Amino acid sequence: MIVRPFGGLEAKSTEINRINCPPYDVVDFEEAKDFAKDPHSFMRIVRPDAIAKEGENIYDLAAKELKRFVDEGLLIRNERPSLYIYVQKTASHTQTGVMACVQASDYPEKIKRHELTRKEKEEERMKHILTTRAHTEQVFLMYRSKKEIKKLMRSDLATHLYKFTTENPATIHDLYRIEDSVLADDIIEAFKSVEAFYIADGHHRAAASVRAASEIGGSGEWNYFMATIFPHDELEILGYHRIIKKSIDTSKLIKSLKEANFEVTKRSTIPSVAPHVIGMYNGEWYELKAKEVDEDPVRSLDVSILQERVLDPLFGIKDPRTDPDIEFVGMAGPKELQKIVDDERGKIAFYMYPTSVESVINVADSGMIMPPKSTWFEPKLRSGLVVHTF
Repeated sequence: MIVRPFGGLEAKSTEINRINCPPYDVVDFEEAKDFAKDPHSFMRIVRPDAIAKEGENIYDLAAKELKRFVDEGLLIRNERPSLYIYVQKTASHTQTGVMACVQASDYPEKIKRHELTRKEKEEERMKHILTTRAHTEQVFLMYRSKKEIKKLMRSDLATHLYKFTTENPATIHDLYRIEDSVLADDIIEAFKSVEAFYIADGHHRAAASVRAASEIGGSGEWNYFMATIFPHDELEILGYHRIIKKSIDTSKLIKSLKEANFEVTKRSTIPSVAPHVIGMYNGEWYELKAKEVDEDPVRSLDVSILQERVLDPLFGIKDPRTDPDIEFVGMAGPKELQKIVDDERGKIAFYMYPTSVESVINVADSGMIMPPKSTWFEPKLRSGLVVHTF
Protein backbone atom coordinates (compact mmCIF):
# COMPACT_ATOMS: atom_id res chain seq x y z
CA MET A 1 0.00 0.00 0.00
CA ILE A 2 1.12 3.56 -0.68
CA VAL A 3 1.52 6.02 2.17
CA ARG A 4 2.67 9.51 1.27
CA PRO A 5 4.04 12.37 3.38
CA PHE A 6 2.33 15.73 2.99
CA GLY A 7 2.92 19.35 3.88
CA GLY A 8 -0.01 20.04 6.15
CA LEU A 9 -1.45 22.89 8.13
CA GLU A 10 -0.63 22.12 11.76
CA ALA A 11 -2.56 23.47 14.72
CA LYS A 12 -0.77 26.02 16.88
CA SER A 13 0.46 23.95 19.81
CA THR A 14 -0.54 26.47 22.49
CA GLU A 15 -4.12 26.50 21.14
CA ILE A 16 -4.60 22.76 20.60
CA ASN A 17 -6.98 22.36 23.56
CA ARG A 18 -9.33 24.90 22.00
CA ILE A 19 -8.81 23.91 18.37
CA ASN A 20 -9.28 20.12 18.53
CA CYS A 21 -12.82 18.75 18.25
CA PRO A 22 -14.62 15.45 17.57
CA PRO A 23 -15.24 14.33 13.97
CA TYR A 24 -18.07 16.21 12.27
CA ASP A 25 -20.38 13.20 12.15
CA VAL A 26 -20.34 12.08 15.80
CA VAL A 27 -21.96 15.24 17.17
CA ASP A 28 -25.50 16.47 16.62
CA PHE A 29 -26.35 20.04 15.61
CA GLU A 30 -26.70 21.36 19.16
CA GLU A 31 -23.41 19.79 20.23
CA ALA A 32 -21.72 21.25 17.15
CA LYS A 33 -23.10 24.70 18.04
CA ASP A 34 -21.67 24.42 21.55
CA PHE A 35 -18.19 23.64 20.21
CA ALA A 36 -18.44 26.33 17.54
CA LYS A 37 -19.10 29.08 20.10
CA ASP A 38 -15.33 29.17 20.60
CA PRO A 39 -13.81 31.12 17.67
CA HIS A 40 -10.75 28.85 17.88
CA SER A 41 -12.73 25.58 17.61
CA PHE A 42 -12.12 23.58 14.44
CA MET A 43 -15.80 22.63 14.57
CA ARG A 44 -16.46 25.96 12.82
CA ILE A 45 -14.68 24.55 9.76
CA VAL A 46 -15.98 20.97 9.70
CA ARG A 47 -19.54 21.91 10.70
CA PRO A 48 -20.07 25.42 9.29
CA ASP A 49 -23.83 24.90 9.56
CA ALA A 50 -23.34 25.41 13.30
CA ILE A 51 -22.37 29.07 12.76
CA ALA A 52 -24.10 29.90 9.46
CA LYS A 53 -26.64 32.70 9.26
CA GLU A 54 -29.85 32.18 7.35
CA GLY A 55 -29.18 31.95 3.62
CA GLU A 56 -25.40 31.77 4.04
CA ASN A 57 -23.54 29.22 1.90
CA ILE A 58 -22.04 26.81 4.42
CA TYR A 59 -19.24 25.63 2.11
CA ASP A 60 -18.06 29.17 1.39
CA LEU A 61 -18.23 29.79 5.13
CA ALA A 62 -16.04 26.73 5.81
CA ALA A 63 -13.44 28.02 3.34
CA LYS A 64 -13.60 31.50 4.91
CA GLU A 65 -13.09 30.06 8.40
CA LEU A 66 -10.18 27.92 7.21
CA LYS A 67 -8.52 31.01 5.72
CA ARG A 68 -9.12 32.90 8.98
CA PHE A 69 -7.46 30.14 11.00
CA VAL A 70 -4.40 30.43 8.74
CA ASP A 71 -4.37 34.22 8.77
CA GLU A 72 -4.60 34.33 12.56
CA GLY A 73 -1.85 31.75 13.00
CA LEU A 74 -4.11 29.09 14.47
CA LEU A 75 -3.04 26.77 11.66
CA ILE A 76 0.61 26.94 10.57
CA ARG A 77 1.99 25.55 7.33
CA ASN A 78 4.58 22.79 7.55
CA GLU A 79 6.45 23.34 4.29
CA ARG A 80 8.27 20.01 4.36
CA PRO A 81 6.11 16.97 3.47
CA SER A 82 5.96 14.82 6.57
CA LEU A 83 4.51 11.72 8.15
CA TYR A 84 3.11 11.88 11.67
CA ILE A 85 2.77 9.43 14.55
CA TYR A 86 -0.55 9.65 16.39
CA VAL A 87 -0.75 7.93 19.80
CA GLN A 88 -4.00 7.54 21.75
CA LYS A 89 -4.05 6.16 25.29
CA THR A 90 -7.10 5.16 27.32
CA ALA A 91 -7.26 3.37 30.64
CA SER A 92 -7.52 0.03 28.84
CA HIS A 93 -5.16 0.29 25.88
CA THR A 94 -2.85 2.28 23.63
CA GLN A 95 -3.08 2.56 19.85
CA THR A 96 -0.34 4.02 17.68
CA GLY A 97 -0.89 4.93 14.05
CA VAL A 98 0.82 6.78 11.26
CA MET A 99 -0.87 9.84 9.78
CA ALA A 100 -0.21 10.11 6.05
CA CYS A 101 -1.93 10.55 2.74
CA VAL A 102 -3.25 7.51 0.91
CA GLN A 103 -4.12 7.07 -2.74
CA ALA A 104 -7.72 7.73 -3.74
CA SER A 105 -7.48 5.26 -6.61
CA ASP A 106 -6.95 2.44 -4.08
CA TYR A 107 -10.58 2.81 -2.95
CA PRO A 108 -12.53 0.52 -2.73
CA GLU A 109 -10.44 -2.40 -4.02
CA LYS A 110 -7.48 -1.91 -1.66
CA ILE A 111 -8.90 0.63 0.79
CA LYS A 112 -11.78 -1.62 1.74
CA ARG A 113 -15.12 -0.71 3.28
CA HIS A 114 -17.58 -2.60 5.45
CA GLU A 115 -20.46 -0.09 5.39
CA LEU A 116 -22.67 1.39 2.69
CA THR A 117 -22.53 5.15 2.19
CA ARG A 118 -25.42 7.49 1.50
CA LYS A 119 -25.10 9.62 -1.63
CA GLU A 120 -26.42 12.78 0.02
CA LYS A 121 -23.79 12.54 2.76
CA GLU A 122 -21.07 11.87 0.18
CA GLU A 123 -22.28 14.89 -1.77
CA GLU A 124 -22.16 17.13 1.30
CA ARG A 125 -18.58 16.17 2.18
CA MET A 126 -17.46 16.36 -1.44
CA LYS A 127 -18.71 19.97 -1.68
CA HIS A 128 -16.87 20.72 1.56
CA ILE A 129 -13.62 19.27 0.14
CA LEU A 130 -13.94 21.03 -3.21
CA THR A 131 -14.77 24.43 -1.72
CA THR A 132 -12.14 24.41 1.03
CA ARG A 133 -9.59 22.72 -1.26
CA ALA A 134 -8.68 20.61 1.72
CA HIS A 135 -9.18 17.33 3.50
CA THR A 136 -9.97 18.78 6.89
CA GLU A 137 -10.45 15.47 8.72
CA GLN A 138 -8.68 12.13 8.74
CA VAL A 139 -10.11 8.82 7.61
CA PHE A 140 -9.55 6.19 10.31
CA LEU A 141 -7.90 3.16 8.66
CA MET A 142 -6.42 -0.09 9.90
CA TYR A 143 -4.15 -2.76 8.47
CA ARG A 144 -3.38 -6.35 9.41
CA SER A 145 -0.73 -5.85 12.04
CA LYS A 146 2.93 -6.29 11.08
CA LYS A 147 5.67 -6.31 13.70
CA GLU A 148 8.15 -4.64 11.37
CA ILE A 149 5.83 -1.63 10.94
CA LYS A 150 5.00 -1.36 14.64
CA LYS A 151 8.73 -1.27 15.42
CA LEU A 152 9.06 1.79 13.16
CA MET A 153 6.57 3.84 15.18
CA ARG A 154 9.52 5.56 16.89
CA SER A 155 8.10 8.64 18.59
CA ASP A 156 11.49 9.07 20.30
CA LEU A 157 12.93 9.91 16.87
CA ALA A 158 10.16 12.39 16.05
CA THR A 159 9.25 15.95 17.07
CA HIS A 160 6.47 16.10 19.66
CA LEU A 161 3.79 18.58 18.56
CA TYR A 162 0.83 18.19 20.93
CA LYS A 163 -0.41 16.42 24.02
CA PHE A 164 -3.98 16.91 25.22
CA THR A 165 -6.71 14.95 26.98
CA THR A 166 -10.33 14.40 26.00
CA GLU A 167 -13.16 12.80 27.96
CA ASN A 168 -15.79 10.07 27.46
CA PRO A 169 -13.69 8.02 27.63
CA ALA A 170 -10.66 9.80 29.08
CA THR A 171 -8.07 9.68 26.31
CA ILE A 172 -4.58 11.15 26.03
CA HIS A 173 -3.68 12.22 22.50
CA ASP A 174 -0.07 12.71 21.39
CA LEU A 175 1.01 13.78 17.91
CA TYR A 176 4.58 13.64 16.62
CA ARG A 177 6.05 14.84 13.31
CA ILE A 178 8.64 12.53 11.74
CA GLU A 179 11.59 14.61 10.56
CA ASP A 180 14.10 11.77 10.27
CA SER A 181 14.09 11.09 6.51
CA VAL A 182 15.53 7.60 6.97
CA LEU A 183 12.74 6.64 9.38
CA ALA A 184 10.10 8.12 7.05
CA ASP A 185 11.51 6.20 4.08
CA ASP A 186 11.58 2.97 6.10
CA ILE A 187 7.91 3.42 7.03
CA ILE A 188 6.92 4.12 3.43
CA GLU A 189 8.85 1.05 2.26
CA ALA A 190 7.41 -1.20 4.98
CA PHE A 191 3.84 -0.31 4.05
CA LYS A 192 4.46 -1.53 0.50
CA SER A 193 4.17 -5.08 1.89
CA VAL A 194 0.67 -4.38 3.26
CA GLU A 195 -1.99 -5.80 0.95
CA ALA A 196 -4.93 -3.64 2.00
CA PHE A 197 -6.23 -0.94 4.31
CA TYR A 198 -9.64 -1.24 5.99
CA ILE A 199 -11.89 1.69 6.87
CA ALA A 200 -12.70 1.74 10.57
CA ASP A 201 -14.40 5.17 10.62
CA GLY A 202 -14.89 7.72 7.89
CA HIS A 203 -16.62 5.84 5.06
CA HIS A 204 -18.29 9.02 3.80
CA ARG A 205 -15.06 11.05 4.06
CA ALA A 206 -13.24 8.41 2.03
CA ALA A 207 -15.94 8.14 -0.64
CA ALA A 208 -16.26 11.94 -0.85
CA SER A 209 -12.49 12.32 -1.24
CA VAL A 210 -12.49 9.86 -4.12
CA ARG A 211 -15.39 11.68 -5.79
CA ALA A 212 -13.67 15.03 -5.32
CA ALA A 213 -10.49 13.71 -6.95
CA SER A 214 -12.53 12.46 -9.90
CA GLU A 215 -14.39 15.78 -10.14
CA ILE A 216 -11.14 17.78 -10.37
CA GLY A 217 -9.40 15.25 -12.63
CA GLY A 218 -5.81 15.10 -13.78
CA SER A 219 -2.79 14.64 -11.54
CA GLY A 220 -2.26 16.53 -8.32
CA GLU A 221 -2.31 16.45 -4.54
CA TRP A 222 -6.12 16.06 -4.56
CA ASN A 223 -5.63 12.43 -5.65
CA TYR A 224 -4.51 11.63 -2.09
CA PHE A 225 -6.50 12.01 1.11
CA MET A 226 -5.45 12.21 4.75
CA ALA A 227 -5.74 9.17 7.00
CA THR A 228 -4.36 7.74 10.22
CA ILE A 229 -3.58 4.05 9.89
CA PHE A 230 -3.44 1.71 12.89
CA PRO A 231 -2.53 -1.98 13.31
CA HIS A 232 -5.74 -3.97 13.75
CA ASP A 233 -4.63 -5.66 16.96
CA GLU A 234 -4.42 -2.35 18.84
CA LEU A 235 -7.97 -1.23 18.09
CA GLU A 236 -11.05 -1.59 20.27
CA ILE A 237 -14.70 -1.79 19.20
CA LEU A 238 -17.49 -1.10 21.67
CA GLY A 239 -20.99 -2.54 21.55
CA TYR A 240 -23.45 -0.58 19.42
CA HIS A 241 -26.80 -1.00 21.17
CA ARG A 242 -30.39 -0.68 19.96
CA ILE A 243 -33.33 1.12 21.55
CA ILE A 244 -36.78 0.22 20.20
CA LYS A 245 -39.59 2.78 20.45
CA LYS A 246 -42.42 0.28 19.79
CA SER A 247 -43.98 -1.68 22.61
CA ILE A 248 -45.02 -5.32 22.40
CA ASP A 249 -46.69 -7.62 24.91
CA THR A 250 -43.97 -9.41 26.88
CA SER A 251 -45.48 -12.90 26.69
CA LYS A 252 -45.97 -12.53 22.93
CA LEU A 253 -42.41 -11.20 22.56
CA ILE A 254 -40.85 -14.09 24.50
CA LYS A 255 -42.87 -16.63 22.52
CA SER A 256 -41.80 -15.02 19.23
CA LEU A 257 -38.13 -14.93 20.30
CA LYS A 258 -38.18 -18.64 21.07
CA GLU A 259 -39.79 -19.32 17.70
CA ALA A 260 -36.99 -17.21 16.15
CA ASN A 261 -34.46 -19.72 17.50
CA PHE A 262 -33.33 -17.97 20.66
CA GLU A 263 -32.85 -19.60 24.02
CA VAL A 264 -34.53 -17.03 26.30
CA THR A 265 -33.59 -16.80 29.98
CA LYS A 266 -34.96 -14.25 32.43
CA ARG A 267 -32.24 -12.69 34.59
CA SER A 268 -32.50 -10.94 37.95
CA THR A 269 -29.36 -8.92 37.13
CA ILE A 270 -27.73 -7.56 33.98
CA PRO A 271 -26.80 -10.53 31.75
CA SER A 272 -23.27 -11.10 30.53
CA VAL A 273 -23.25 -10.64 26.77
CA ALA A 274 -20.92 -12.68 24.55
CA PRO A 275 -20.75 -13.69 20.89
CA HIS A 276 -24.32 -14.68 19.90
CA VAL A 277 -25.64 -13.76 23.36
CA ILE A 278 -27.71 -10.54 23.45
CA GLY A 279 -29.13 -8.77 26.49
CA MET A 280 -32.70 -7.44 26.36
CA TYR A 281 -34.37 -5.06 28.80
CA ASN A 282 -38.05 -4.09 28.82
CA GLY A 283 -38.41 -3.42 32.53
CA GLU A 284 -36.77 -6.75 33.25
CA TRP A 285 -33.57 -8.28 31.91
CA TYR A 286 -33.47 -11.28 29.59
CA GLU A 287 -30.59 -13.18 28.02
CA LEU A 288 -31.10 -14.16 24.37
CA LYS A 289 -28.80 -16.90 23.13
CA ALA A 290 -28.96 -17.40 19.37
CA LYS A 291 -29.08 -21.00 18.15
CA GLU A 292 -28.09 -22.37 14.74
CA VAL A 293 -25.93 -19.42 13.70
CA ASP A 294 -25.04 -19.14 10.01
CA GLU A 295 -21.32 -19.25 9.13
CA ASP A 296 -21.66 -16.46 6.56
CA PRO A 297 -19.36 -13.50 7.53
CA VAL A 298 -22.30 -11.05 7.66
CA ARG A 299 -25.23 -13.24 8.74
CA SER A 300 -23.18 -14.58 11.67
CA LEU A 301 -22.84 -11.09 13.17
CA ASP A 302 -24.98 -10.47 16.23
CA VAL A 303 -26.32 -7.26 14.68
CA SER A 304 -27.42 -9.28 11.64
CA ILE A 305 -29.01 -11.98 13.81
CA LEU A 306 -30.96 -9.33 15.71
CA GLN A 307 -32.04 -7.57 12.52
CA GLU A 308 -33.12 -10.71 10.64
CA ARG A 309 -34.74 -12.61 13.51
CA VAL A 310 -36.17 -9.79 15.63
CA LEU A 311 -36.19 -6.21 14.35
CA ASP A 312 -37.64 -6.95 10.91
CA PRO A 313 -40.16 -9.75 11.63
CA LEU A 314 -41.26 -8.70 15.12
CA PHE A 315 -41.10 -4.91 14.94
CA GLY A 316 -41.35 -4.26 11.20
CA ILE A 317 -38.04 -2.38 11.17
CA LYS A 318 -36.86 -3.18 7.65
CA ASP A 319 -34.47 -0.25 7.10
CA PRO A 320 -32.80 0.66 10.40
CA ARG A 321 -31.06 3.61 8.72
CA THR A 322 -34.32 5.49 8.33
CA ASP A 323 -36.90 3.87 10.62
CA PRO A 324 -37.98 6.28 13.42
CA ASP A 325 -38.79 3.37 15.75
CA ILE A 326 -35.12 2.52 16.35
CA GLU A 327 -32.31 4.48 17.99
CA PHE A 328 -28.64 3.49 18.15
CA VAL A 329 -26.57 4.06 21.28
CA GLY A 330 -22.78 3.76 21.14
CA MET A 331 -21.11 5.12 24.25
CA ALA A 332 -23.27 3.46 26.90
CA GLY A 333 -23.28 0.53 29.28
CA PRO A 334 -26.21 -1.64 30.31
CA LYS A 335 -27.18 0.63 33.21
CA GLU A 336 -27.55 3.57 30.81
CA LEU A 337 -29.69 1.41 28.50
CA GLN A 338 -31.83 0.35 31.44
CA LYS A 339 -32.31 4.00 32.44
CA ILE A 340 -33.44 4.94 28.93
CA VAL A 341 -36.24 2.36 29.14
CA ASP A 342 -37.09 3.15 32.77
CA ASP A 343 -37.36 6.84 31.85
CA GLU A 344 -39.73 5.87 29.00
CA ARG A 345 -37.41 7.22 26.30
CA GLY A 346 -37.63 3.78 24.73
CA LYS A 347 -39.65 0.60 25.16
CA ILE A 348 -37.00 -2.11 24.74
CA ALA A 349 -33.20 -2.02 24.84
CA PHE A 350 -30.97 -4.58 23.15
CA TYR A 351 -27.56 -4.77 24.78
CA MET A 352 -25.01 -5.92 22.18
CA TYR A 353 -21.63 -7.61 22.43
CA PRO A 354 -19.03 -5.73 20.35
CA THR A 355 -18.33 -6.81 16.79
CA SER A 356 -14.74 -8.04 16.58
CA VAL A 357 -12.07 -6.30 14.53
CA GLU A 358 -11.41 -9.62 12.76
CA SER A 359 -15.07 -9.75 11.71
CA VAL A 360 -14.77 -6.28 10.16
CA ILE A 361 -11.72 -7.38 8.16
CA ASN A 362 -13.33 -10.67 7.09
CA VAL A 363 -16.47 -8.91 5.86
CA ALA A 364 -14.43 -6.33 3.94
CA ASP A 365 -12.19 -9.01 2.40
CA SER A 366 -15.32 -10.87 1.29
CA GLY A 367 -16.56 -7.73 -0.47
CA MET A 368 -19.63 -7.74 1.75
CA ILE A 369 -21.41 -5.03 3.75
CA MET A 370 -22.35 -5.04 7.43
CA PRO A 371 -25.74 -3.85 8.69
CA PRO A 372 -25.89 -0.17 9.75
CA LYS A 373 -24.30 0.74 13.09
CA SER A 374 -22.38 -2.52 13.47
CA THR A 375 -19.23 -0.98 14.92
CA TRP A 376 -18.26 1.79 17.31
CA PHE A 377 -14.50 2.26 17.28
CA GLU A 378 -13.25 4.07 20.35
CA PRO A 379 -11.38 6.32 20.91
CA LYS A 380 -12.21 8.49 17.92
CA LEU A 381 -9.60 10.51 16.08
CA ARG A 382 -9.73 14.20 16.90
CA SER A 383 -10.07 16.79 14.16
CA GLY A 384 -8.09 20.00 13.74
CA LEU A 385 -4.63 18.56 14.42
CA VAL A 386 -3.42 18.65 10.81
CA VAL A 387 -5.14 19.68 7.57
CA HIS A 388 -4.20 18.38 4.11
CA THR A 389 -4.58 21.13 1.51
CA PHE A 390 -4.28 21.01 -2.27
